[in-house]
Amino acid sequence: MLLTTTLADTAPLTGAPPLRIENPATGQLLQEVPCYGAAEVEAAVKRARIAQKAWGALPFNARANALRRLLRAMRDDPVFLPTLVSESGKPRYEAELIEMFYALELTRFYTGKVGRRALRDDIRHPLIFINKRARVVYHPRGVVGVIGPWNWPLLNNFADCIPALLAGNAAVLKPSEWTPLTSLRIATLWRDLGLPDGVFQVVTGGGEAGQALTQLCDMIFFTGSGRVGTMVAKAAGERLIPAVVELGGKSVMIVLADANIERAARAAVWSGFAHSGQVCIRTERVLVEEPVADRFISLCAQEIGRLRQGAPNPSDADTVDIDVGAMTFQPQVDVAEHLIADARARGAKVLTGGARRTDLPGRFFAPTLIADATNEMAVMREETFGPVLPVMRVRDAEEALRIANDSPMGLSGSVWSGSEARACALARRLESGTVCVNDVLVNYLCVEAPLGGVKASGMGVRHGPEGLRQFCRMETVVENRPGFGWLTPIVARYLWFPYEARTLRLMRKFMKVFY
Repeated sequence: MLLTTTLADTAPLTGAPPLRIENPATGQLLQEVPCYGAAEVEAAVKRARIAQKAWGALPFNARANALRRLLRAMRDDPVFLPTLVSESGKPRYEAELIEMFYALELTRFYTGKVGRRALRDDIRHPLIFINKRARVVYHPRGVVGVIGPWNWPLLNNFADCIPALLAGNAAVLKPSEWTPLTSLRIATLWRDLGLPDGVFQVVTGGGEAGQALTQLCDMIFFTGSGRVGTMVAKAAGERLIPAVVELGGKSVMIVLADANIERAARAAVWSGFAHSGQVCIRTERVLVEEPVADRFISLCAQEIGRLRQGAPNPSDADTVDIDVGAMTFQPQVDVAEHLIADARARGAKVLTGGARRTDLPGRFFAPTLIADATNEMAVMREETFGPVLPVMRVRDAEEALRIANDSPMGLSGSVWSGSEARACALARRLESGTVCVNDVLVNYLCVEAPLGGVKASGMGVRHGPEGLRQFCRMETVVENRPGFGWLTPIVARYLWFPYEARTLRLMRKFMKVFY
């Protein structure tokens, strides 16, 4: 399977060794791709800057049609989803019904009337000057650099380019060096469809390529670790360019005694172990009221016992025989082992899993349920990003809320109660970017509403009109209101030099009446 990038045809290779992309579920070498450096990134950004002028000048509908064509081509391409499954190690079910579905839904939302309204001129009428109106114009920022993570090769990589491109920007995407093949396939489809050259490009490489993007682009959209995200935000701040950074999460699940415990347990297992726990908004910790804790833990253990783990068949589109796939990123396996060992040493009970799967060929970690966790344990405070689910008992909702908010991160969470009103009231007090009530993970597919983190979980959002407009530079043009332009010279006579005492007295009366 040959996957190419538009950059490879026009830029020289660096001396760096190529990136070896393996299937994490089998260990099989899939492909070697170039490891580009600063020079190649600079060349890509220069091409993007030239191409963006014509792309940004297109009508909204022209850009929307181009993106819809591309997404349909991705959906129908026989190579695309097998590529995504092979390089990530996730089940085909998650690749198709989460990643592909999400990209299609996001495109539908942004290319429809919401996107059109969000980008068209916004007319506002000042109270003070009835002869004027303010026109807010949304201009593309220019070239947007998107730096994506390894866990979602489509959802957190090209999908984050969709609003940037629709807003009239060019996009240069640097996918993770662990999972670049999906992005490269999209670049090939872009080219094969005859879409404008240079508007969307993929640069494959490591930290040097990412750093170069932060130094050359007009805006950065980063998803990844807190350590790297802080560096990206600092680099953007030094250049005074906007940056959206979605970083780590320690999403909490609060289960109150009056909740539907069976459903809550099933939700905890799905949100804890989907994509082997490599999900930014997954349930990272569970706080359960003491009266129902034993039952909840028992139900979770039963549900975990039914999970099917193994290597998915990338080319089999219809067989659904795998629930939990491989771990994409090798260092994350080490993190899971460290956190489990710390929990054991501090008195926690490991009820299921707890170790790598040596009976499977790739990077597999058995789904792990930890009972009797305490807030002093690292597994309750540090992001695991793996198939580990710690459960802690709490006295009541207030203790759960205090422990939930006692975290440097605040990306997502959920609250479970038989009373929707009670759950909603508690959700409003969580220090979190998004919260689900009696459900999990669905917030990511609610593309109509903004999604982002607070505290150390990042800044900026994706989704909603806000997620589109952030890719624009706002300009306010104050102009004469139609039919009222004749007032402008009269108003100016009272504002401009020379100042007069009668104008001052008139404005004093105005301020007393209106304020």
